[in-house]
Amino acid sequence: MGYIKICWLFIIFTLLLTGCTGVEKEKPSSIGKITIAPYNMSEKESLLISKTGVDEIGFFKFAGDLKGDNDLQFAVELYENGKLKEVLLATSNEPKAKFKDSLISFGISKILDEDHTLKLTAGTPTGLNTAIYPTKMKVTTSSFIKLVGEKVTLEKNKPIYFAAWLGTTKNGLRSVGSEKGELPTGIEDAEIALVYRVLWTDMYKK
Repeated sequence: MGYIKICWLFIIFTLLLTGCTGVEKEKPSSIGKITIAPYNMSEKESLLISKTGVDEIGFFKFAGDLKGDNDLQFAVELYENGKLKEVLLATSNEPKAKFKDSLISFGISKILDEDHTLKLTAGTPTGLNTAIYPTKMKVTTSSFIKLVGEKVTLEKNKPIYFAAWLGTTKNGLRSVGSEKGELPTGIEDAEIALVYRVLWTDMYKK
């Protein structure tokens, strides 16, 4: 009987230890967790957007919290023939707060002028930023691609790319894409590429 009791005690102890380990794994991160997922507009929402003059736009759900000395940096990266040339609409110092079903957006509107200008619209969880960008070339072919097709978790110091606009003066563009927010291959075939991204990094201290 004593041997059986010892066996049962050992089994119970093992189960308790396993349970504690599981609870430990489920404890929230001390620096927070951010998830990003695609947001599909309803027919009515799409109709409303079509009345705003935005040619192309993508929306994404943003949820989670940010703790400690951490920062979220949003920006539009400009690539020319596949090479990073400039960073536009850069914002940082996002507040330490919980984001629940917040929306992020990236939109492009064409302005008919001699500089073949684009209007960029970048939405963050806390605001909206716009900029005018003259391409100074007549773009004959363009495409707008959403780069997040499923829920992804943001990792520190690893950018997530939401959407991209590609343009060329040629007759065609190579098809590019991504499902988990990677910078898509193939943007080197576009003379111009505008890509919206977020980067989770340490808070800059003066």
